[in-house]
Amino acid sequence: MRRIGCHVSIAGGIVNAPERAGELGCEVFQMFTRSPQGGAAPKITPEIEKEFKEQMEKHGQKECYIHAPYYINFASSNKAIRSASARVIREELERGSQIGAKYVMFHPGSAKDMDRAEALKITAEGVAKVMNGYSGSTELLLEVSAGAGNVMGDTFEELRDIIKMSGYNLGVCLDTAHIFASGYDIRTEEAMKKTLTDISKTIGKDSIKLIHSNDSKIDLGGRRDRHEHIGDGKIGREAFGYLMSTFNLDFILETEHDKVEEDIKALKDIRAKISDN
Repeated sequence: MRRIGCHVSIAGGIVNAPERAGELGCEVFQMFTRSPQGGAAPKITPEIEKEFKEQMEKHGQKECYIHAPYYINFASSNKAIRSASARVIREELERGSQIGAKYVMFHPGSAKDMDRAEALKITAEGVAKVMNGYSGSTELLLEVSAGAGNVMGDTFEELRDIIKMSGYNLGVCLDTAHIFASGYDIRTEEAMKKTLTDISKTIGKDSIKLIHSNDSKIDLGGRRDRHEHIGDGKIGREAFGYLMSTFNLDFILETEHDKVEEDIKALKDIRAKISDN
């Protein structure tokens, strides 16, 4: 584990993603399987499924992960939006199962017209709707949010409540920039221990299945989602060493591609030092 990769483009089709990942130095990667802004999903035919798996092997990619589209909102006051969100996430799980993706991760959404308790309840109901009767191999992860506006799931307590009320034992994708923006510090060994205590008391360490490794342009508790290259932001390079010492998981970068290869190398260097110790 502690394999390192990044989010890659699916321009021209998902079959091109493994090669792009390999060229960047990824060992694993993340992608969309459809436009993140909307529209119907391109069909994954048996031929595409076969070619995708062949490309995974050819370019040395051990796992692939799917990020759900941005427009998902389980906390909307509009029932049609909630229903469409559940349908799309279920489709992504089924599509992931076709191509052998390990996880689909999604942001729960934003509540603008109701109180927090009601929003948590309908979010959990949406998750339950997705999972009801699902028997595929790809697993669903809730991604912790950055706390901007009225977004749901910006604390480990809220993630715990959504998971518990849904009735399904879902995993969590921990995004370093998001938790930092929500007020969880990881910049020192002591801070990492405190955040781990918060995790252990709520969702449990074992529920975290994947790390989104992003530095932050925003200060601690700034409640905005702004990713930065490793070591160039407010979190700092040392924090990722503490994270790797704490979590034996895959690390996926979501930084701009102008320097993502440098970010991949930086995480590999940090991993090497962890291994040496």
